[in-house]
Amino acid sequence: MTDALVKPGLLPSTRLGLALVCFLGTIIIYAVRSNLSFAIVCMVNGTAISEMSDAVSETRQSQCPREVDNSTLYDEKVEGAFIWTKEAQGSILGAFFWGYMSSQILAGYIASRYGGRLVIGLSCLGGAILTLISPAAANTHVFAFMVVRALLGFFQGSIFPAMHAMWSVWAPPLERSVLTGISYAGAQIGNVVVMPMSGLLCKHGPFGGWPSIFYVLGFVALVWCVLWFWFVSDTPHTHKRIKEHERKYIVDSLGKSHSKEKEEHPPVPWGKILTSMPVWAIFVGHFAGDWGAYMMAMSLPSFLKDVVGFELTSMGFISAIPYVLYFIMINVGGAVADTLQHKGVLSTLTTRRLAMILALGSQALFLVLVGFCGCGQETLVVILITLSIGLSGIQYAGFVVNYLDIAPAFAGPILGIGNTLSGFAGILAPMVMGWLTPNGTKEEWQLVFFLTGAILILGTVFFCIFAAGDVQYWAQPENKGPAYIAEAPLLLTDESEKPAKSEDVTSSV
Repeated sequence: MTDALVKPGLLPSTRLGLALVCFLGTIIIYAVRSNLSFAIVCMVNGTAISEMSDAVSETRQSQCPREVDNSTLYDEKVEGAFIWTKEAQGSILGAFFWGYMSSQILAGYIASRYGGRLVIGLSCLGGAILTLISPAAANTHVFAFMVVRALLGFFQGSIFPAMHAMWSVWAPPLERSVLTGISYAGAQIGNVVVMPMSGLLCKHGPFGGWPSIFYVLGFVALVWCVLWFWFVSDTPHTHKRIKEHERKYIVDSLGKSHSKEKEEHPPVPWGKILTSMPVWAIFVGHFAGDWGAYMMAMSLPSFLKDVVGFELTSMGFISAIPYVLYFIMINVGGAVADTLQHKGVLSTLTTRRLAMILALGSQALFLVLVGFCGCGQETLVVILITLSIGLSGIQYAGFVVNYLDIAPAFAGPILGIGNTLSGFAGILAPMVMGWLTPNGTKEEWQLVFFLTGAILILGTVFFCIFAAGDVQYWAQPENKGPAYIAEAPLLLTDESEKPAKSEDVTSSV
């Protein structure tokens, strides 16, 4: 092994610092994104909505009746000013994803050519401002509120393709699962934080309760933007505080093409991307994983209220429990995946397949089991939901990092396409939830879980059949032809320690 590829410790390192800044950012990004799924419980007047339909009232009264003190129930209950039906609430929750889909591909392309620092920073700044004006928009008109949520989606849609583009020039091949896992694990901590925080602010927050959810998160997002612009650089070349031996390690592990900072960027082969089955395997796995994630993030508070009967404050803390395990499994899964590859136990492709089977398969299984739980089994429901959502975090060692496996030079634009397609899951999931659960009965929620389980299984099967683990020929530097293609499967394996082969892992971004 040459001196160029002597690995500097991950702790401490600049690349780990970047991962931690991304981790804090994704906490805030997801908190801002998912706050509405809980806040909407406080914003709507559930009593008024129930009174609009006698059938709904009768149905809800028959669900798991409990002996409660009326005064306690009155104190716990929070009624908002908005009379939005379940269908309307589904449309409001889905508005975010109309904007989210519209910026993905463009943002990934811009970030791959000009760097992700400015794209991510400005997107988060715009999202912070929109979060701060959300209460005013909601009080103005439901349509104004939906427009603000769609614009928030537009800004946030730029972030993850840009972040993937940054990691294509920052993450050494054998650290990809760990570094991307740390970066994106903040998403689940965002859910952990926002749910109990929202429950407390709904009852005790200033400015009328629920508006304080948006004000607090908007302010925190502004503070993070300052941290981002101060610490982050687009590439190891331009970072002012990175040590030279770490810079050299990153550049050499990715290939000599990264050492030429001003090298002309290769054109994006859109046609080959859209006709590649390994790419579509990622897209299908991505859609299935996001369907499960969006459905549970948006529906969990409503499910716990409708069927299990948890009240507002306890519901916030209980909703957060699964995401603690999710966070743990993202990082454990990433570390185990990198170790298995590094020691030669499993190939890259087998590692990705195993991660998807464990993640989405277990999520489907435990969700279906939740549908068979009855009254008095609240603890079992919480355990099953925690296992379902928590174990699905292993998917980050599956399809998420597979974007970097098969086309590191074009990871940003391809992830943009994948996030655009999976954005339909964000639109359809809350709408389907609203359609399938007009009365909030156990039987209706069973349909939601069965449908979600089927989508998760189908996505996993498709991914396992058509996925790849090596750099595709159209994504290789200079597209060198058959002789180079024959060596491609070795480029992202443990033999990356050999300088002659590691030089061609990826091209300049």
